Amino acid sequence: MKDLYISDDLDFNLDEIIGKCIGILGIRGSGKSNTAGVIFEELLKHSYPLTVVDIDGEYFGLKEEYELLVIGEGKNVDITIEPEDAPQVAEISLKQSIPVILDLSGYLKEEQRKMLKHYFTALWNWAGKLRKPYMIGIEESHEFIPQGKKSELKEIITRLSLRGRKRGLGAVIISQRSAKVEKDVLTQAGMLFLHRVVHEADMKVYNDLLPWKKGEVREKVNQLNTGDCIYLDEKTTKQIYVRERSTFHAGFTPSLDKVETPQLKQVGESIIEAIEEAKKQGKREKSRVDELEEQVKELQDELSKKTDKVKELKRTAETLGYIEVDLDPPDLPKVHKVSRAVIESLEIADVLKEGEEGEAMRAVTETLAGSQEKKSQKNGDGKIDRVERNMPGFDDRDENETAGKARTFGLPYDGESPKEGTAGEPDKKDKNGEEPGFEDLPSAIKQDTNYVVKKTKRLSRLDRKILGFLVAHRPHSYSIEQISAWLKKPTGLLLSKRPTELLDLGLIIRENKSTGLHYRANLKGFVEKEFSIYEPDLGSREKHLVISKLKKEFTQELTQGKPSKTGSKKKEEDKIKLTDQLGNKFKDRNLYDRDFSFQNEK
Repeated sequence: MKDLYISDDLDFNLDEIIGKCIGILGIRGSGKSNTAGVIFEELLKHSYPLTVVDIDGEYFGLKEEYELLVIGEGKNVDITIEPEDAPQVAEISLKQSIPVILDLSGYLKEEQRKMLKHYFTALWNWAGKLRKPYMIGIEESHEFIPQGKKSELKEIITRLSLRGRKRGLGAVIISQRSAKVEKDVLTQAGMLFLHRVVHEADMKVYNDLLPWKKGEVREKVNQLNTGDCIYLDEKTTKQIYVRERSTFHAGFTPSLDKVETPQLKQVGESIIEAIEEAKKQGKREKSRVDELEEQVKELQDELSKKTDKVKELKRTAETLGYIEVDLDPPDLPKVHKVSRAVIESLEIADVLKEGEEGEAMRAVTETLAGSQEKKSQKNGDGKIDRVERNMPGFDDRDENETAGKARTFGLPYDGESPKEGTAGEPDKKDKNGEEPGFEDLPSAIKQDTNYVVKKTKRLSRLDRKILGFLVAHRPHSYSIEQISAWLKKPTGLLLSKRPTELLDLGLIIRENKSTGLHYRANLKGFVEKEFSIYEPDLGSREKHLVISKLKKEFTQELTQGKPSKTGSKKKEEDKIKLTDQLGNKFKDRNLYDRDFSFQNEK
């Protein structure tokens, strides 16, 4: 039996370590690197092949007693390699059982990640074919498998750590910041060496790993001296003192005493020749690969530019589709008809930046008023069809006076139809001179629309209320706290039951703002995506009818419940209007003084 001497208080043999994930955690100066060095010494003593990922160039001292290859980019490397050479080196190390120190101290961060991605991918693939014991040590692992962040390299290392056992692969995860290491790796580790920590977040990780009460964990961890640690595996949990490593430790804390680097063993010439030959082979293969990668990148860039151009043209076409212009040279062009939906299309498409609605509306209305004034002067009638918008700060007149006279551009949010003779006069009419409605759409589109409605009715009541609220308040976005205040629901309930199904369906979208996560309705985006199969027969007007139908169905949830005691007049006053929301937004985006009917629900 091959015993490993880690500590006088700990006994286990080499067979127990094959394919295991081992975690070594602790602050600098707690003995963490010494523990890792002792484990590597014991493995090398039994000719166990391994690779140590050395971030700071500290592990070359293992060559004082053991023959191993130091490669990478640093002061003490035997062979300098590039990231593209990594697969060939990994193959030779695994096939010929050659221990390797991968010195990354001379690379930039991006080169380090590229090197490890190539190296670990090759190890994983060859281990699946050879199935022989092999250990991987990773210093400062929180930089490569950070908690809460996704990357291709993190996925590879996590797979090696958690699923490498069947291929003979084990891993030693070393880090000074426990809280920043991927939790799935730490919780699945078969062995843990927990040295002293002081940061509160790291102490919380220890509380999750150790089978003791929080007060007991803190007390025992604070009492740990340099070299002491708490050892934890499937069978036992106890405090041990790890022996000092016998080889030169280049990561020692500097002192006034003179330290000389010992004589190091040199790797065999045959191994160096094999690596150099592999590098040449890798260069030949790389040239063709690089050529193809460059071609792919060029095509992707070209496709991206064309996609952006198509989006720009599509947006322009949609906007111009609502405008009719007659050219009468040599006079300037006069606008005869402007659909009310043109302003709404701009808002829904997010063309206007937040806070710019007022300026944009002012510019549009002044242009329209000027065009109509010129037309009236030419015709001699002297009448001007004033174009106004019911929003605060639009003009200096009394707010009550303006509210009764102003007309609102945009989609009919409350189901009202454009009055005849207004700027929102429909551009298309049927044979009887009436504007086509939802029931006039093709049956396939109506069936799909009704299917969407039925699908949302199978959602929870809370999700339906959130959807109805966001649709009624589009295009604005709201935080969970704001939504809970509007719906009269506990904030904790909404935080525990987030609208993931609505996000998956694409009916709402999530935005990350400086004040936190916000949600808003995505009716237009949903319809354009789900009903794109019906294009070009499904034009802008038909999409508007579908959106209006969905809006009407989704917002019904808000009005369901007990009738208001004050009668129909009160119910009419409680309607949600676009102008009310815009007005409140410009006053104070976080304060709303209207009393909506759905707030009275019990």
